[in-house]
Amino acid sequence: MLVLKPFLQPDLGLMMFKPGKSLLDELVRMSSGNRLLVAPLPKELVNVPSGKLNHSAIPNSSKKSLVDDERLLEFFLHADVQNRLGNFYHWLERIPHCQLSDGEFCDKNLTFLDCKHGALRLCWHHDNQERKQLSEQARKTARDNIMVWGVRTVAGKLRFDSNHQLTLPELFWWAVREGVYQHLPNSVVDQMFGIKQEAKRDVLTLKRESDPDFNLDGKEQLERLAKQVVRLTVNDNPPAMYMKRPKQLNWRSEKYLKFVRSLPCCATGRHGTDSDPVVAHHLIGHGEGKMGGKAHDLFTMPMLASVHQEFHHDPKAWEAKHGSQLFFVKQTLKRVMGLGGIV
Repeated sequence: MLVLKPFLQPDLGLMMFKPGKSLLDELVRMSSGNRLLVAPLPKELVNVPSGKLNHSAIPNSSKKSLVDDERLLEFFLHADVQNRLGNFYHWLERIPHCQLSDGEFCDKNLTFLDCKHGALRLCWHHDNQERKQLSEQARKTARDNIMVWGVRTVAGKLRFDSNHQLTLPELFWWAVREGVYQHLPNSVVDQMFGIKQEAKRDVLTLKRESDPDFNLDGKEQLERLAKQVVRLTVNDNPPAMYMKRPKQLNWRSEKYLKFVRSLPCCATGRHGTDSDPVVAHHLIGHGEGKMGGKAHDLFTMPMLASVHQEFHHDPKAWEAKHGSQLFFVKQTLKRVMGLGGIV
């Protein structure tokens, strides 16, 4: 597939292209004497340069794109979200043409035109026209630019391939990871939690009063879950590195222990109950838990209180029956990281 700028000649009924010799040879090879399909460029590819386009970069048109989900417009316009995404105008300046070109005159110089809901790339001629009276087409193009930039940038930050079509759950996860989930529209959050609008109006049809999430809407449930995320920072040059005998510090985090206690028991796979809750068991033995001190809070695993009591009765017998604590610590860390509990 080739991306080329058309030069329209309405009076003559002609449309011309200027591919250059190498691309013209490619076009001849691709056509093999057959007719060519001329189609509008997908919105997601608005800022790709002219030339040959890899098929893997073409979005899947059979799936509905988040670019068309108008609910997300205010989310991508929020200053906090834009700070996480980067500079919108750096993306916009890569659009190599006037976005309101009508086949007639366009100035060779390009500029930006800011609108209430975004911005677009225009030549000086169309920029002067739109500044006098903004057209609906300009407003729509500006909104589309914001949506395309937001969706494509999030996909890139999640390290997806260029042809990956971002889904709502993936965007949802990115918002939680970046701490901007509170700016998501209520309707999007409710959709992620499976809360229907009619059920939301009558909460008695949605949950039982004994349910811990009773009477919580999607935003409240998200707030509660997102608070469980533990953020770790890395200091690659700590002062203790230059001490002859640095005091060893133990990592402590009640937030992380609370997350571990929300997981099923590592030995039985069962969730805790009021009579037998899950506790965060610290690694004992294996070089840890000496002199009455506990291991790092990272070296923990979820255990039912009854299973925990069984462990302390006879640790060696417990490991012979269930397996090494080191294995369960590793599995716990993998699960917490996989769920986004540590970022």
